Amino acid sequence: MQHLYTLQLMPNVEVRDDGQDILVAGPSGAALRLNRPGSAFRTLLDRLARGGLDRDAICNEAMGAGAEDRGVDLARLYFALGEIERKGIVRYTLAQRGHPLATLEPAAPAFRLEDVSINGKFLLSRFACLRRVDATMRVESPLGRARVVIHDGRGAALLALLAAPHTAAELAAAMHDFDAATIAAFVALLANGKAVSACAENGRIAEDDSVPLRQWEFHDLLFHSRSRLGRHDYPYGGTYRFLDALPPLPAVKPPVSARRVALHRPDMRALDAGDVPFSRVAEARRSVRTHGEPLSALQLGEFLYRAARLKEVHPAGRERGSPYEASIRPCAAGGAMHELELYLTLSRCAGVEPGLYHYDPLAHELEHLADLGPRQKRLLADACGASGLDTPPDVLITLAARFQRVAWKYQSMAYAVTLKNTGALFQQMYLVATAMNLAPCGLGGGDSDLFAEAAGLDYYAETSVGEFMLSGRRPD
Repeated sequence: MQHLYTLQLMPNVEVRDDGQDILVAGPSGAALRLNRPGSAFRTLLDRLARGGLDRDAICNEAMGAGAEDRGVDLARLYFALGEIERKGIVRYTLAQRGHPLATLEPAAPAFRLEDVSINGKFLLSRFACLRRVDATMRVESPLGRARVVIHDGRGAALLALLAAPHTAAELAAAMHDFDAATIAAFVALLANGKAVSACAENGRIAEDDSVPLRQWEFHDLLFHSRSRLGRHDYPYGGTYRFLDALPPLPAVKPPVSARRVALHRPDMRALDAGDVPFSRVAEARRSVRTHGEPLSALQLGEFLYRAARLKEVHPAGRERGSPYEASIRPCAAGGAMHELELYLTLSRCAGVEPGLYHYDPLAHELEHLADLGPRQKRLLADACGASGLDTPPDVLITLAARFQRVAWKYQSMAYAVTLKNTGALFQQMYLVATAMNLAPCGLGGGDSDLFAEAAGLDYYAETSVGEFMLSGRRPD
């Protein structure tokens, strides 16, 4: 089967020749050094760089070019080619009558091309996805360590047929443009990318009966695999991909309302001297769903000051290695970016009118956005449904992310950073509320579309990633 594939170095592979030795290096650290290679090995690398030949043709051409090289035979050339392939830096293209159909590209150094028996039926994995990247279509699966680039629309048609179990012969009968060998080789490429699997006699594939995989949802496993290293070769971490293309969002969101409510600022020295010991707070922390007396404006001001105020703004400066504004707040955040904004839907708070507000962490003020209309009341009703309460909390705090603030710096992991920041802020709010003897309760989810409508926000620029209820506490 493998003789149907032509081989070519991945586009991000470097071949460095110092006149004596040659170093073949991949972006993930995979590398192979050829010491004083003769014309045979140089021809092998040249043909790999240009592509268009299968394994046998590459080695035979290299052997012909290096006929005078001492100690060089086909076995050594095949071994060298195998070593290069084992570094995960070679891609495999399937073509019919000179027209490319699909290319398999390794996405991790651990990838190894395997011979796949195409006897029996195959089925598309429920984790496989087909998407556009630039001008190409890619099939990817979080189960695999390689992707398949589809060059021909008929390849997508074959994928559609594999939504039900089919043999290679059945696929060939349905797709008259391809011979059976090409169909089998195409299915083998997909199998190497873990996009399809062989069916058992009952029509099920291994993932259907895997206890761990049955409990993964498609989007969760894809997100996990692509926001961590190991199964992809996409740029990762603080790449600053928009450094010279787009300006970063500021550390503080610009004012959104002229109607503002100044909040109480607690005496932090007094709190430091007489506050509840941390170990007692940490041990007492729990979700409290019962309400007591209404939350007061003084309590709300102290809570927000201790949990989310902005202490310092560090200006941007490339010379200092920070091309964006950073800020210091009571809670930790990746890159000190603090992309999370707090929106408060107040149902009852002594001293503050009910409504939807945005918290300004620099001025320590509430910005009024809307009265309690139908959408805002639905946010409170959803919170009741999520927590099992009959009456709404005193305040529903919605954490919304200015997504592009994080995506401007981080790549592949941007949304994962936001979720970690959300968890950190949840814990900060829990601890502060516990120390203040208030009733805190984090919620497991919410309606981001509804919130964007209620707050008048662009869903793709800023919307909710977490919900947290806060109320006055009933005396124990």
